[in-house]
Amino acid sequence: MTYASVLSFRKKLPLNNEIVANYDTAIGEDSTFISEERNRSVEHYLFPFSRKWSTPVARFYALMNQWESDTAAKSSISEIVMHPAYQQIIGMGPTAIPFILGAMKMKRGHWFWALKSITGEDPVAPSERGNIKRMTEIWLHWGREQGYIR
Repeated sequence: MTYASVLSFRKKLPLNNEIVANYDTAIGEDSTFISEERNRSVEHYLFPFSRKWSTPVARFYALMNQWESDTAAKSSISEIVMHPAYQQIIGMGPTAIPFILGAMKMKRGHWFWALKSITGEDPVAPSERGNIKRMTEIWLHWGREQGYIR
């Protein structure tokens, strides 16, 4: 029986992720720790490490999620791009390019360093540097021209 189904049984609620998510709110430091450990354990058993990176797309998104969560509160670009998960994405090489460009289409991020490192190119003119929106547009245009994205 899963934790969610135990909650459903105990509270006589329908098994519904939204209800479980709302019910499973930790209050206090100890409760937060217990809740986080439970979530980590559930993820570990449902998505074992051997399966997390079974495909390049799974590996990319696992690394991207780790990178985003670990660097969300950082303002230093060098800390952001030197994060181990970001470096592993760069290590994926050209395989990562369509995934990076796809992520950029969804929301802007500091993917420029990775793209430049992987491709050896920088389509952004010096006058455009610093304008994240414009840099993103330029890289997406580059990706379309190179056939990485539509």
